[in-house]
Amino acid sequence: MNFTELLRTAHHELEPSLIEAGFRRVSGAVWNRCKGDELSVVHLQKHSVEESFCVNLGIHYAFLPKEGSLSTFDGGQIEAPECVLHLRLTENPAAKDQWWPIADSSLHQIIDLVGTRGLPIFDMYRLDGPIGKIDGKSIENGDFGPLAPMTRIRACFLLARIHERMGNRDKCVEIAAIGLKHAGMAVGPQKALKDILKRLGKNF
Repeated sequence: MNFTELLRTAHHELEPSLIEAGFRRVSGAVWNRCKGDELSVVHLQKHSVEESFCVNLGIHYAFLPKEGSLSTFDGGQIEAPECVLHLRLTENPAAKDQWWPIADSSLHQIIDLVGTRGLPIFDMYRLDGPIGKIDGKSIENGDFGPLAPMTRIRACFLLARIHERMGNRDKCVEIAAIGLKHAGMAVGPQKALKDILKRLGKNF
């Protein structure tokens, strides 16, 4: 089996469960889901050298610019590298990376894992889920919860934007101020956080 054949099989065996969960295929190896502001991506990626593949999970929000761009989601499609968070689907919850051999048996594992681990991972980043409950004190203490893959300053910016979007003014101000305190010489993040605070009538 080669990767093209694996994708063909995925369209028949993996795609039905993704469609049931609200995803649609936007290219041969990429599925997107848009639920209000919440954007989710599943991407089967072939290794550049070896005969193996991984499953990328992308999490993004429609009110944020795509990574590496000034444009926001326009209702078309979004790729995993354009998401504010990119994770890998793994059998071991503690692992950060996993590659599978290109084979039917691997795809059967993936189908199970998408349902038992992949979809619950996306749930962690729902605006009304665990991510919305992270407060400034947690960030100060280094407890980033589901934002553990991010740096403190990126986590602060994302949380500030989320709370701004949700109308949680006090939480937004608290977290943006913490982000500024830890921004150091990072000019871009400093400006972005100050812009958020200015929109809320605060000057730092």
